[in-house]
Amino acid sequence: MRHATFEVPSEIIGDFTEKLTELELDNTIAGKTDDGEIIVQVSYEKDEADKIDELEEHLEELIEGIEEEEEEEDEDEK
Repeated sequence: MRHATFEVPSEIIGDFTEKLTELELDNTIAGKTDDGEIIVQVSYEKDEADKIDELEEHLEELIEGIEEEEEEEDEDEK
């Protein structure tokens, strides 16, 4: 059994867990970072590595979405 650890911003934990459920990956919430991100540990078999890649890409997209929203809010405030 292999393990991957993800640090997920709390704003997108719902979307992230939906993807985890869709991919049917075993996972555990292990705590949170000093920055308030939720630490999610995912267990997987070698033949499920493509699912981990898909999950990583999904998390990157979600984080980019947050960053874009923050930039738009900053521009609106100016």
